[in-house]
Amino acid sequence: MSYTTWHNYGYGICVDDIKTRDVTRLESMLKLAPNLDREIHRWLEECSISEPVWDDYMEFDQDFMLGLATILQKVIEEAEGLCLTACDDCDSRTYLIYQPRYPWALTQADRDLTEEHLAAMFGRYVGMLTDEVVDVDYQEVENGG
Repeated sequence: MSYTTWHNYGYGICVDDIKTRDVTRLESMLKLAPNLDREIHRWLEECSISEPVWDDYMEFDQDFMLGLATILQKVIEEAEGLCLTACDDCDSRTYLIYQPRYPWALTQADRDLTEEHLAAMFGRYVGMLTDEVVDVDYQEVENGG
């Protein structure tokens, strides 16, 4: 039996630093991504959940169980056109990061990015969920299995 590790490097946030669990704020943010909003509400309906609480929304990602990191990733992708990576570390802390890309894989949105733009974007979306400041910085996320 062997153990393999992997690393995700990029610029972003530790999503677990968002401590506020406000469904109203989450639903407001989801309105920025109408396709995702419909998909989540259709899934909630299939699960017979008519009045979802925070934890119900966090169960949406049934593949990787990354909760809010996946929701933020999908909202930003739909609203901003940016592809971010949702991942977790060995301690199950979740992250959302912008990872470096090969030049030929860059979209126009990627080419127009600056560190300041990314920091402001992360701050804007985090600010929709909480009034607390969450650090935006370079992340080295290690996991394995």
